[in-house]
Amino acid sequence: MHSLCDAPPVKRFRLVGGALCLDFCNTVGGKRGATTRENLNSYRDFISWCEQTGTVQKSEAEALARKAAGSGAEARRVLNRALELREAIYRIFAAVAEDKTPPAKDLSRLNAELALGLKRLRVSSGKDGFVWGWASEDEAVDQPLGPIARSAADLLTSAELLADVHRCQGDNCGWLFADSSRNHSRRWCDMRDCGNRAKVRRHRLKERRVKARRTR
Repeated sequence: MHSLCDAPPVKRFRLVGGALCLDFCNTVGGKRGATTRENLNSYRDFISWCEQTGTVQKSEAEALARKAAGSGAEARRVLNRALELREAIYRIFAAVAEDKTPPAKDLSRLNAELALGLKRLRVSSGKDGFVWGWASEDEAVDQPLGPIARSAADLLTSAELLADVHRCQGDNCGWLFADSSRNHSRRWCDMRDCGNRAKVRRHRLKERRVKARRTR
């Protein structure tokens, strides 16, 4: 039987959110409420994303993949929990980006995952002092949910960083990002994607207006 990491990742994920929790929200393509594309269609997809973001290391991803392969029903339950947490986090930060109050049920969902995940937090001694880490010896398939929930909690409780959370203004995009640009004027999740399409649309519109004036 092949493990998750014996072959190339199921798919490559674009990481433009600037925070782990925002990149997790961005595992859906398109705009919520319209046409969307789900990119986490299996637990394997989820673990692939976790490895690509550094949420788990390669050895941990392999161990989780083996554990999930032997407990398919549990892996599906964890994937459903992950998707529920993702959408709760998305609604929270989408509300914040619009200066609205996040839904209480979504904060409750986040807090529920925090309560489950934080029991795995550990303090360890490192070369440069003490650091936070996550216990992984139990190889629980829901282990990666803890770091994701904590990322959301850390961002929510940092007023300065939270003020820089925005939603992409692309017509067919709703991705979230933390604006770390110098003048804090970022409008797109990725200038090479949504930003470039908007630039092309503006250019074409300008050309049509110029052509219309010439034909009058």
